[in-house]
Amino acid sequence: MATISEQDLIVQENLLARLDRIPINKTVIGLIALLGLVWILEAFDIGIIAPVLFLLKKTWHLAPKQVGLIASAGTFGIVVGLLPAGRIADRFGRKTTLLGGIVVFSIFTFLASFSQSITELVACRFLAGLGQGAVFPVPYLLLSEFVNKRARGTAVGLSNSLLGFAYGLNTLAGALIVGHIPDSEAWRVLLMLGGATILIMPIVIIFLPESPRFLLKVGQVDRVRNFVERLENVSNLPHDENLIDRSSLRVLEVTAARRVSLLDFAKPPYLIRCFVSYAALLSPFIVFYVITLYGPSILSRMGAGKTDALYYTSGLLFLTVISNAVAGLMGDRISRRWGLVGVMTVAALGTIALGQPLPRWGVIIAAMVTWAFVYAGFPLAKLYMAEQFPTRLRASGSMIGESITRFLGGVVLVFMFPILASEMTSSSLYTLLASLTFVSIIPIMLLGFQTSGRSVEETGTDLSLYRGAPVGGLDSAGIKLDR
Repeated sequence: MATISEQDLIVQENLLARLDRIPINKTVIGLIALLGLVWILEAFDIGIIAPVLFLLKKTWHLAPKQVGLIASAGTFGIVVGLLPAGRIADRFGRKTTLLGGIVVFSIFTFLASFSQSITELVACRFLAGLGQGAVFPVPYLLLSEFVNKRARGTAVGLSNSLLGFAYGLNTLAGALIVGHIPDSEAWRVLLMLGGATILIMPIVIIFLPESPRFLLKVGQVDRVRNFVERLENVSNLPHDENLIDRSSLRVLEVTAARRVSLLDFAKPPYLIRCFVSYAALLSPFIVFYVITLYGPSILSRMGAGKTDALYYTSGLLFLTVISNAVAGLMGDRISRRWGLVGVMTVAALGTIALGQPLPRWGVIIAAMVTWAFVYAGFPLAKLYMAEQFPTRLRASGSMIGESITRFLGGVVLVFMFPILASEMTSSSLYTLLASLTFVSIIPIMLLGFQTSGRSVEETGTDLSLYRGAPVGGLDSAGIKLDR
């Protein structure tokens, strides 16, 4: 690894300190909106399988195991695609990974609309999932790396809120199509719409910048300087080349010459950080896939007609736009750690209520609580996970976490849910899901640490790892304490 001079480190930290003081201006809002658009279209593609399954179950006379296979195929592809995508994003850039993923999932979603058998549909959903796995975590990484430390959670919450909007769009599209197009053709139209995401490629190529922290790691200082100065000009801030965050500079100094590898995840302190943050991310995933993929079927069993079940599910998903935005703001103002604990506790209680024999108004309230709070867990859990790792391992650490949690929640549980639903009472099944949700947040309750209001250099690096680095004033996770 090439030696980095002290002056080069000072220049890098000056740019990062200036980036961290830039407020949410119109340029940053534009970047948040662009990443939100990517999320909308990808989430539309992922969630499109919910109305597709709802229509296919009767058209193809699917058995519970076949339903589970089709529902979980895309998520299994995401799980497989996430692992190499993390290394690609750390080696070649976040933007490059994003663009490649969009191309892959758009093409195979479109091809899925021509499926003539379960095997063909499952294969296309799996291949589309490979591309989705490369895309989904990238906006979290970019937002954590170019939005200032005081507003990261709010930015992620606002962008993440658009996911619920996207999932609501595909069930709304299903509701609008049902009755106007035969079910045997309607599901094909929905998949064609999902494949249209590739049309946003020129917009992403032109307007989305690469992560400034990644660019610094590969020596492209001038590109970062131009980006930071452009943001400063928009906010009428001076180009202060003497601005330095001493704590972040210390992190850069002690890590500049250190090699990193995936083996770091198997060693302290990152081993425990992986366990805590991955368990935290699993907590919303346990119920998320169930209500997202089987939402219309759940509401249909509770008495809603075919079209109404799709409309009701859309309304619940649109509600999550508000809950996501509030959760992101709460994570910045209070704590991502304790915010997640509170949000997922309420989500677990809502899930228990959803399985009880309630009157119609009770079902409506339980569904609103469950959908709103399950989705609100994601901006808190995903940003907390991204803040655990140094820049050169951030994409890999985040994508390994996404892969593990999506496999457990989106493959295992999604495949098992229709089988369990046919063998268990609703009360027992939803109580089981709620119990797993609560167990998953115990590690962050006991071992997590505060990340809100700190730079990702501070939260992602444990200075006690480095011989000769001062460890006084560090907490048990190696994060410098506020004075």
